[in-house]
Amino acid sequence: MTSFHEVQSICPYCAEGCGFYTQVEQGKASNIEYMKKHPVNEGGLCLKGNAVLDIIYHENRIYSPLAKKDGNTFDNISWDEAINAIVSNFKKILKKHGPGSLAFLTSARCTNEENYLFQKLARIIGTNNVDCTSFYEGNLNIVDFSTSFGSACATNPLSDLANSECILISGSNFTDNHPIVSHWVFEAKSRGARIIYIDHRVPSSLLICDHFLQVNPGTQAVLIDGMIIHILEKNLYNKQFIEERTSGFEVLQKSLRKQSLKQVEKISGIPVAKIKEVAEIYASSSTSAIIHCTDFNPQHGNSKGTTNPANLALLCGHIGRTGTGIFPLLEHNNAQGSYDMGVSPHLLPGRAGVKDDIQQKKIAKLWHIKNLPSKGGLSFPEMTKALKRHRIKALYIMESNPLEEHAHADQLKHALKGLEFLLVQDNFLTETAKQADIVLPAVSWAEKTGTYTNTERRVQLQPRIINPQQHTIPNWQVMCDIAKKLGFKKQFSFSNTENILKEITKAVPAYTGISATRVKRTEGIIWPCPTPKHPGTSILYTEHFHTPDGLGKLSPVFYEKKAEKPTQKYPFRLTFGKAPTFYSAAITHLEIKSSTPASSELFVEINPKDAKKINIQNQSEVKISTRLGNVKATACITEKVLPGVVFIPFLPASNNGKILSSVDPRAKIPELNAATCQVKGSGGKQGD
Repeated sequence: MTSFHEVQSICPYCAEGCGFYTQVEQGKASNIEYMKKHPVNEGGLCLKGNAVLDIIYHENRIYSPLAKKDGNTFDNISWDEAINAIVSNFKKILKKHGPGSLAFLTSARCTNEENYLFQKLARIIGTNNVDCTSFYEGNLNIVDFSTSFGSACATNPLSDLANSECILISGSNFTDNHPIVSHWVFEAKSRGARIIYIDHRVPSSLLICDHFLQVNPGTQAVLIDGMIIHILEKNLYNKQFIEERTSGFEVLQKSLRKQSLKQVEKISGIPVAKIKEVAEIYASSSTSAIIHCTDFNPQHGNSKGTTNPANLALLCGHIGRTGTGIFPLLEHNNAQGSYDMGVSPHLLPGRAGVKDDIQQKKIAKLWHIKNLPSKGGLSFPEMTKALKRHRIKALYIMESNPLEEHAHADQLKHALKGLEFLLVQDNFLTETAKQADIVLPAVSWAEKTGTYTNTERRVQLQPRIINPQQHTIPNWQVMCDIAKKLGFKKQFSFSNTENILKEITKAVPAYTGISATRVKRTEGIIWPCPTPKHPGTSILYTEHFHTPDGLGKLSPVFYEKKAEKPTQKYPFRLTFGKAPTFYSAAITHLEIKSSTPASSELFVEINPKDAKKINIQNQSEVKISTRLGNVKATACITEKVLPGVVFIPFLPASNNGKILSSVDPRAKIPELNAATCQVKGSGGKQGD
């Protein structure tokens, strides 16, 4: 009988950071075993987690550096040839155009160590043009929670949901898309908690909620404002908490006097009586929590979609205690860690601004350089514009596939052709990699050693499970090799990822007490962890917020009418959200044949009344058209959606990018639930 050993592992897909064991036989990852004592998932795994080994030995992986020949063909080259070509091109472009002509784009699927080195390379070269494509699926969580609380993150561990007496869930077909978090909600419900669920679609299971509020698309934030209005009118807010722990109460109160619950009912579609009922439940419960799913934003009419739930939590004092708080469910496994590492054009490691003089000097000293670039860099959407204008001459992309994730892939593809040099580092020859001059093979999650920070701020170690396959080299070593040949040997003289983590703990204050030894434990460490013996901080804001004055900030938010109104030609409101079979381009472009029965075919949900009106049959092919473009999908006739509303899941940009036109003014990404559309069936009949 063949012997095997088990390696503690972290799921590389969503941001919940579930643990499991990988069984290794004769140097190969052969199976998984559930980790019943893991604090996040207690042995459970979702569809993606159960298929986690598929990517490691996928037949389409690349194992050697590639150089583009004429046309779209590639030749295998050696690592020395690849590194020399990269360095030669970088030096040439730097000399001719300066550091501002280079840009760096990474992914939240990379480890903390990889992303730390990635942004360090960009900044030592002299540019803040560094960003993470994954931020543009839930970036507003980061922006607004930072304004309200001082930090952009979840306030409590996921398991603490079980201690809540009331849980307010916003969006995302929650039970299907977040089965692990759902476990904790069901646990709370079994203890008597009341569950309030807000979404524009009926969830697959209503068993999880006591009160389901099916709002008009894009009006969740308005509904929460309605709850706040009633809480203020009936003096249900926590007066002591407001006086001692917050600022901005009078301004918020004054701004909401201009609104009425009747207006909220008209906009959201939820009756005034129901708004009052759920507001009283949330406010009167001794412990209430809010789960905020990323497909809540962006949405037209409220570009600050996360400020409203933050206001609600502050108003009622439901923060800083067991069973309370806000839980933003981020999209990718290391979205929080990527933000912490400073993979941003405007933030340094530790989440300080690039113009923050104290952090600037601290990082410059740590990196043995005179100063860092202080001019804000280009975000991913701004990079796209700069590419079109030929301001960016070279682009380094690590484990990101923007041509499958970007809203306007055709335009981006054309812009990439204007680069003098494109470098892509990935597991596969993706659509983006096919445009590159040099493609470097990346190692899979099982071939990496490094840390990830999940959506609850839990830093966990992923030890190497198997050796890098064939000719692949760990990403961090590749970056060090490039940096050394560019003249930064002293700054990139790392011998292992543990040494990189040691530097991270000096650069990121919240990680100061973290070490590779400490995060090897099953439970990891939840930051902030200020000293080597500190146990970590599971619940934030118990005494003060991370704002300059230590107070939580209440901020008024004003609803704006939707940019597009349904017309005779475009009579339907087009909505988006996640479906469990659509995770991200990292999975969908691989066409992984896992053991799951779910289909990845693009579908559109339409109400039976609308389907009858325009002569659409269930499972028939339809065409969805907006003012910008169109896509084809399979019709799914269901009462999950309201009349006048259609729904399609998030998809790679090759589909969704053709039909989204409205862009959020701050996140610079397509607004969801803002477009109108027409739907035509095989009979060609259009809605009235």
